[in-house]
Amino acid sequence: MITRHTLHSFLKLPLAMAIGMAALSAQQAAAHGYIENPKSRAFMCSNLGGNLNSNCGGVTYEPQSVEYLANGSRDGYPSTAQACHGEFTKCGPADGTIAAGGLRNFAGLNEQTASRWTKVNIKPGLNTFDWRYTAVHATRNWQFYITKKDWNPNQPLTRDSFEPVPLLTDNWNNTLPTKTGGTTSHKVNIPADRSGYHIVLGTWMVGDNTNTFYQVVDVNIENSEVAPSNWKNIGAVQPQALSVGDKVMTRVFNDQGELSAKQVTLNIDSAELAKDSIWPKALAEKVNRAKLGYQIGELNDKDQVVPQFGKNSIFVDKHSDINSVLIAKEQAAKPGELKVTGMQSEYELKDGKVDLHFNAIALNGDFTITASVVNAKGETVAHQQADSGNNAPHFSLALKGVTAGQYDLVVLATSKKGELLQQTISFNLKAEPEAEETPGGGGNGGGTTPETPGKYDHVFPEGLKAYKAGTLVLQPKDGKTYQCKPFPYSGYCVQWKAGATQYEPGIGSHWQMAWNLK
Repeated sequence: MITRHTLHSFLKLPLAMAIGMAALSAQQAAAHGYIENPKSRAFMCSNLGGNLNSNCGGVTYEPQSVEYLANGSRDGYPSTAQACHGEFTKCGPADGTIAAGGLRNFAGLNEQTASRWTKVNIKPGLNTFDWRYTAVHATRNWQFYITKKDWNPNQPLTRDSFEPVPLLTDNWNNTLPTKTGGTTSHKVNIPADRSGYHIVLGTWMVGDNTNTFYQVVDVNIENSEVAPSNWKNIGAVQPQALSVGDKVMTRVFNDQGELSAKQVTLNIDSAELAKDSIWPKALAEKVNRAKLGYQIGELNDKDQVVPQFGKNSIFVDKHSDINSVLIAKEQAAKPGELKVTGMQSEYELKDGKVDLHFNAIALNGDFTITASVVNAKGETVAHQQADSGNNAPHFSLALKGVTAGQYDLVVLATSKKGELLQQTISFNLKAEPEAEETPGGGGNGGGTTPETPGKYDHVFPEGLKAYKAGTLVLQPKDGKTYQCKPFPYSGYCVQWKAGATQYEPGIGSHWQMAWNLK
């Protein structure tokens, strides 16, 4: 609804802009609603809901607006905001923002602890959930989900907090469900195996599939038939592929600090055990056998913790002083590796000189890298050391006063731990060809002087800002020379950064738009 204050603000704007904003406001108000019975978290934040929840933020004044509609003000699942055309389990608000519908200005709704929100008492079996509409819209469906039996009420709500199959899908065939101000009722069957604090998530998807409204209802399920669990969920083991030689271990804490005596370590000694579905179960079995006051697995119908393949939950007795169990991973040390790129097998001397350009890349450590050129007599004719800690330096070695023949490039990488890596590359220096006289007095008949082999203006990316049509550069990564194309393509030649290499000569995905190979 456009208020008097809003209209006053519009009048201060140019007419076209004011009309556009008014139309946008009307569109955004096209459909709004909330779960009125049992009272939702957002509804209990408002005056109409009795202000039973406090410090809720912006939703206090509009519990009907917890709406996911993809744009820059919402956080989407899995990573970016986009229109949600499917079920809650596949798209919509990002994990951790579900209660607020992904809306950042309603983020107060996302706070999640066992005692943060007022709860509504319900019983297992059929319960009526009523949506109230401040504005209606053609509707695709309503869906209702419930948290898992072993969910952790002290962690942010994620899709994994809820059962993947909805308790109810109520389809409405893209028709209006009621009049503005009216309600719709939905019979939701609360499972008989649930008791205590749970969350029921209701979603209302409008008919054009562009937006969905989200309402979480904090319920206390009064169920004398189900004995309360003896376990408290305090975390999870997340599956991740490991490598042979790695270690994975538990770190156990109470209010006084870490309990080192309760640590359990699993050595990953085979490729099978390193699989992300295998080691979590093996760790859980080892922990459970140790009987150290915490268990890993999932609860069965007998309230027993049973290790599973893949993801497992971490449980402690409800009266335990253990408040946290973390899973730490220690990767096996990987041997260092040295690569040298950009060297050619042969170079041509010019006035007894030649420049070598190449890259050295040292992996798995902190290295100091040196490069030396040695002639056939065992004499060092050039030497250069890269800055310490630069594990991927570019070298430019100028050989002067050298003669044709065989040479060795020796690249050494020394780590702080004393590890030594070496790469030796042999190359040949070829004598410069003697100049031949051109018949007819040395002229070329008015033609263009051919390019001198190996001639270039810069070693890429040096002098980048000066690149223009006709600029010749040496690409040290492949030892080849490239020429910047004429206008209008020459503008691409200067478009290069370490994180944007699509026009890098000979290397980038679109280099041929900017360069010609010489």
